Amino acid sequence: MAKLITQLIGMPEGKTLEFKRDLSSPKNMLKTLVVFANTAGGRLLIWIEDYPRVEVPQ
Repeated sequence: MAKLITQLIGMPEGKTLEFKRDLSSPKNMLKTLVVFANTAGGRLLIWIEDYPRVEVPQ
């Protein structure tokens, strides 16, 4: 599981991957989940900064 998360963090956001820094705005998180549910699905990682992101060593 940790390896998958490390790989996801190294990827750019897109149609099926979204990063949220925190849950201070649950409305934005819920919008993302609804979009994922109404399309091809996706992954939402919470407590990950959008930009700038630190490169994760592999």
